[in-house]
Amino acid sequence: MKVGHTGITWGYPGDLEQAYRDVAELGYLGFETFSKVIMEWNKEKPGGYRALVDRIGLPTVAGYCYKNWIDSDTAEKDLQEAKAEADALRALPGSETLVLQAGPRPRGGYGQDEFRRLADAFNEIGRHCKEIGLRASIHPHTGTAVETRDDIDTILSLVDPELVGFAPDTGQIAKGGGDVLEVMRAHIDRISHVHLKDWAGPQAADADGKEVDVTGYGNYQPIGHGILPMKEILDVLIEASFDGWINVELDGTSRAPRPPREAAAMSRRYLGEALGDRVAWR
Repeated sequence: MKVGHTGITWGYPGDLEQAYRDVAELGYLGFETFSKVIMEWNKEKPGGYRALVDRIGLPTVAGYCYKNWIDSDTAEKDLQEAKAEADALRALPGSETLVLQAGPRPRGGYGQDEFRRLADAFNEIGRHCKEIGLRASIHPHTGTAVETRDDIDTILSLVDPELVGFAPDTGQIAKGGGDVLEVMRAHIDRISHVHLKDWAGPQAADADGKEVDVTGYGNYQPIGHGILPMKEILDVLIEASFDGWINVELDGTSRAPRPPREAAAMSRRYLGEALGDRVAWR
């Protein structure tokens, strides 16, 4: 199995080079960052982002791409930017997946017309990704138009499965009210990329209705230290002979109780024990 780590534990994007180095030294097999960060490094850094990849010696296997997608004033610009980000990701050795997040969630969520327009946009960027040798995959996220189980089922029913896959985030699905195991089993044939995230469970809100972060990680936890059934989640992927990337993710905040590297090491230890020789760690 291929297990990597995203860079957000070190900030947004935070100290990207430190994140990359820590992930490599801890034995993870791949790295993931925001696709727009790759573009920024290409413009601003000597040698561009490729120089970082070559220096660390670990592939950036996925780029995270978020746009509004369906706003008529920006839709074409969003598509062109996403295609440019896909091109920048594809230029890196070992890249595989452009991870797609929907735009902000309106009150009550999207209606059918909005979902159809979102599916059209995802199909378009998925077609471009397929042409250049990448896979586009939809990532559910709380606070976005693809948050709930119904949202996930709807958008996956509308996109072309030959062009767009599914990139479940275990923590985001749970926080959005879905049953992670049911969602993954229902769409196992569509899964092409995974964000493995543990969750601390529902939390109280403050006087303004904002969720209180009790973990210092946006109410998420290192793998194996939250409430999600991680062994069963991994078993779903093992039983399906899943051969895509499983990237550990943990939101970093200024209130985190430990350094990012230590949190990533906790997840690495858990997964090392849970997966054994199924992973050829670095």
